[in-house]
Amino acid sequence: MTSVIAAVTVRAADRAKAVGAEQALETLRQELEQVPRLGILLGSPRQDGSEVRKTRIEPRDGVPGLAVAYVYTPTPPPPTVAIVAVTPDDGVLAE
Repeated sequence: MTSVIAAVTVRAADRAKAVGAEQALETLRQELEQVPRLGILLGSPRQDGSEVRKTRIEPRDGVPGLAVAYVYTPTPPPPTVAIVAVTPDDGVLAE
């Protein structure tokens, strides 16, 4: 299996820093390198296999719960994940 490359955009990193969640976001980034399809799929996958997904960082140690949106792109190899948005999360998933 090909390794997945996961990265955080500057905007997402800035938002995580603003709420003191840099370490939590880094932990998630590392997890997405192993399991790139966490959370829920938002919409349908594109014809090239790209997906927009949402997952959650649970609140802990003074860090609020956060919703994290990312894009998974399987082709061309190697597969990539780009964490694009970090926002406060109220814990309710939309259906």
